[in-house]
Amino acid sequence: MKMTKTVDVFKNLDAELAFTKTYHEHRNDHIALREAKLLATVYPATLAPIRDGDLLAGRIPMALVGYELEVGIFFCEEQEVRKALEQGNFDAAYRQRVEDMLAFWSKESLTARHYAALPPETLAAAVQNPIGVGGPRLAGVLMDYDKLTRLGIPGLREQLRTHRAHAADTTLFDGMEQSLDVLANCCRHYADQARQQAATATPARQAELAAMAQALENIIVRAPGNFHEALQLHWLYALLATVVNHGRMDVAVGDFYAHDLDTGVLKEPQALALLESLWRLMVYRYNRFNTRVVVGGKGRRNEANADRFALLAMEASRTVHDIVPQLTLRFYEGQNPALMRKALDVIGEGCTFPMLYNDDINIPAVSYCFNVPEKDAAHYLPYGCGEYALEGLSVGSPNCSYNLLKTVEITIFGGIDALTGQPLGKPHGGLESFATFEDLWASYAKRAEYHAYHLVKRHAAELEIEKESAAFLLLSMLFDHCLERGKSAMNRGTRYTGAIFESYGMVNAADSLAVIKALVYDKGLISPERLLAALKANFEGYEKEYRLIQSVPKYGNDDDHADSMMQRVSNHAANYFRGLAGEANLDYCAIVNINNWMNVGLGQQCIASADGRHKGDPLANGSTPTAGRDVSGVTAFLNSIVKPDPRYHAGYVHNMKFSRQMFTSDRPKLEMLMDAYFANGGTQAMISVVNRGDMEKAMKEPERYGDLIVRIGGFSARFVTLSPDVQQDVLNRTLY
Repeated sequence: MKMTKTVDVFKNLDAELAFTKTYHEHRNDHIALREAKLLATVYPATLAPIRDGDLLAGRIPMALVGYELEVGIFFCEEQEVRKALEQGNFDAAYRQRVEDMLAFWSKESLTARHYAALPPETLAAAVQNPIGVGGPRLAGVLMDYDKLTRLGIPGLREQLRTHRAHAADTTLFDGMEQSLDVLANCCRHYADQARQQAATATPARQAELAAMAQALENIIVRAPGNFHEALQLHWLYALLATVVNHGRMDVAVGDFYAHDLDTGVLKEPQALALLESLWRLMVYRYNRFNTRVVVGGKGRRNEANADRFALLAMEASRTVHDIVPQLTLRFYEGQNPALMRKALDVIGEGCTFPMLYNDDINIPAVSYCFNVPEKDAAHYLPYGCGEYALEGLSVGSPNCSYNLLKTVEITIFGGIDALTGQPLGKPHGGLESFATFEDLWASYAKRAEYHAYHLVKRHAAELEIEKESAAFLLLSMLFDHCLERGKSAMNRGTRYTGAIFESYGMVNAADSLAVIKALVYDKGLISPERLLAALKANFEGYEKEYRLIQSVPKYGNDDDHADSMMQRVSNHAANYFRGLAGEANLDYCAIVNINNWMNVGLGQQCIASADGRHKGDPLANGSTPTAGRDVSGVTAFLNSIVKPDPRYHAGYVHNMKFSRQMFTSDRPKLEMLMDAYFANGGTQAMISVVNRGDMEKAMKEPERYGDLIVRIGGFSARFVTLSPDVQQDVLNRTLY
């Protein structure tokens, strides 16, 4: 999910102009050398100062023009730049330089170049379309932070020297070496700043700043030697690499944490304070759709040490109590039970973290879906809104929305967008022309496959543009195969290159098809013409038909008719995408069924649907039943959501909303429910513990409920910051 950049106060656009000037000057250089020059232009010049209370250094304000993986690599936020231009007191010459900059990036940004390279049919089917919409970015990257903290900057330099000696072209390694110089300069910059601030600080703050400066100076010349240094290097490296997820942090820093506690270097309150400081820096960075920190699970080195850090991480999420980091607990049968107990304790206090992922199901499923050995699948990590990638092994970014409910709508209306009345794709007969449900299904499947094909084609073209545009220097260094092959992460340097596609409206599509099958074809209770008229009228004047629709069981109630249709829709889409991997020269190709708040926006693009959803209403949340349709109790709800086969996809989101009572007086019941759910094949759980009354009051008195945090789908938010339509969507979800 792309993060829209917003800035409240503008001083000038000097940094954006400097970045553009450097790009111009080195436009024809080797991409590795150009990228290194751009890094040196931006850092440390744009680093934000250390703030009171910071125990770690590293703040980067949002840029409006620059280089960042999550917002399109080379990007320009034209609307925000123009806003800055309007608010600033700039002379005519300065304004002209800004206009020239905007004109340049209108053609040179990666998004512009990507779209210009697409064939017209793909552009229409997979970019400018309410079924398939996409845009370039690089989110599905999970670096090997364990390698970073083990080797440090000097160790990475040594690896570069080793692999450079065997490379036919050493330019990539030259750029990587220069990028490490930039990182070292940033450490010096912050170390100097910390010592300067210490000169006028209180004695207690002087000690904190001195420790910060020493840690920054140490990691320039050696690998981290303690917990403080490991956290500092991890954070600064991620910032400069513009990577927004943080991998298995318990593996990367757990040994440092355990050693420092056991040897008396740190006491637990000091360690917690350091981690809380890191969590607050993540809040400042404000990438709500990502910022994943993963703990627990199979395949960890020194598991006992990692578990100790995992418990500390959960405590930090409890005490900081914010919407990031998106702390995630992987677990398996036989793992230290203290981790799950702590997780439920923290969730029960109103945190939406940690999210829970079941390794016993997910590792074999990822192995099958990605077509990789289980030893590699054990490196799966969820990121973003719930997609999977393989830490240190794969890149596979989610860059689209794929609206399956809109696909049903276009199918039954004969190739017409019923909201706009405009043709969409090839025209054909509508619902009245299909003699059987299987005829309808075949038409729906063909249309869904058409857009899927072009979404994959669009993604393959994007990879080529990215390969030619950037070297991804800091990122590529933390993928071993990139150094061995002498190639960047997007130039087939990683072991696996894949693609992830975000699907929405799957539940609504399945429920709609189940209703049509039951009422139009199996029972003949509603004619095709009558149903289409009811949908166009938003059910007004069609109360009888609406009651019939409501009577048909929906997904989420452990009903075979409804759940089997969900399985069919899911398996069809997932397997079709999987089958396109070879044609796109990818190692894997998979869908996810997730949610951020796009279910609200995409729902606004759909008229009323045959599942009883009204015009403009939100789509269902990920793979969770449509709000209010799961009426058969929590056991039936959990039984339904395990039915789509996890081997065919790369992450389906299951949001659950429980009352506080379930985590207090009913805690044994909750634990039995969750144990049964995971034993029956549950892949994951994203849990909000809320009170309906609190949400209703928060909508009326937001100033009193600023700490009320809810799970939206792939991200969390303070309830009072959400738009009214998103608030209502969350409120409508079934509370157990």
